[in-house]
Amino acid sequence: MMIIKSFKPFGGHHCITNSLRQIFEYNKFQISEQMLFGIGSGLGFVYVNLANSPMISCRIKPLELEQNISNRLKISIKPKTPTNYEKAFKTLIEQISLQNPVMIYVDMCYLKYMNLDENNHFGGHSIVVFGYDDNEKCFYVSDRDSIDWQIQTPKGKIASDFHKVSYSEMEKARNSSHRPFPANNKWVKFDFSCAKPIDNANIFKSIQINIESMLNPPANLLGINGIRKFAKEIKKWKSFTTEKKKLAGITNYFMINADGGTGGGAFRNLYGNFLIEIADITKNKDFANVGNNYLQIGYLWEQIATEMINLYNSANDLIIDKLPSLIIEIADKEENELKRLQTMINKYN
Repeated sequence: MMIIKSFKPFGGHHCITNSLRQIFEYNKFQISEQMLFGIGSGLGFVYVNLANSPMISCRIKPLELEQNISNRLKISIKPKTPTNYEKAFKTLIEQISLQNPVMIYVDMCYLKYMNLDENNHFGGHSIVVFGYDDNEKCFYVSDRDSIDWQIQTPKGKIASDFHKVSYSEMEKARNSSHRPFPANNKWVKFDFSCAKPIDNANIFKSIQINIESMLNPPANLLGINGIRKFAKEIKKWKSFTTEKKKLAGITNYFMINADGGTGGGAFRNLYGNFLIEIADITKNKDFANVGNNYLQIGYLWEQIATEMINLYNSANDLIIDKLPSLIIEIADKEENELKRLQTMINKYN
């Protein structure tokens, strides 16, 4: 049995930023979740018209966030993909024995404590492993819940400082190749030896990247264009079967609401709080003003989430009818705030 006693698990808003924050804190690098999200240029949007259900995503792709944070803070964050589970298992044991908690990616549906249906595959979920027990044949895992930080799953609430995950569960969860975002035994190696503190240059660079990706995306599925496309495409949902409407409702509810690990408001709450936090660092209260406006945009996204859960419960077309105008309102407001940010950033260049 080996447990890293100096590791302190804690809950958070979003699986990846919470996992990163736990690793950062363990390595004496103090940082908030919203700062990790913002400095990683995490804000995004994409509309994906999948066969079983259309889906939106309101942040950038997995691993891109980690790479952006690495670039900004000069902390080496290297995803590793072992060729098979045996190597992944051996490396995990070795790292824990060296007193290194390990951030890994897993397919959520194989973790029993998540209480998900067996076909709810999502391999982009991250957790931190900080111990193992060969006698019980289990790992000690920190997810984004804790005793003081309750999270909601489709079948109930979870609130535990850590979870014991059997070796057999972990093998299925790590070795999964199901799409989207197959876990494929990925884990992350960190090196804090060249870490640098957050400064204005890094903050402005991270914001500029988000402005560009949202206002000038390379495709109509992305950014502000993608939000407007969402407003058009959602009208077609009325032609779906009842079951497909319900699936679209529950899928997109979890992509927006805090229950899905977004921090609430389709990640807009995290981004708004990032802007509020940097107002003190940059000595510019205008960032806080935009941040508060982003919290209001997050509130509008939550209204959409509420309608999505209503759609799941009823499959009523009247719900779909009232969503396009609200989505367009969000697109207009986000575009205005991003342009305000651009004007602010230009003053520093």
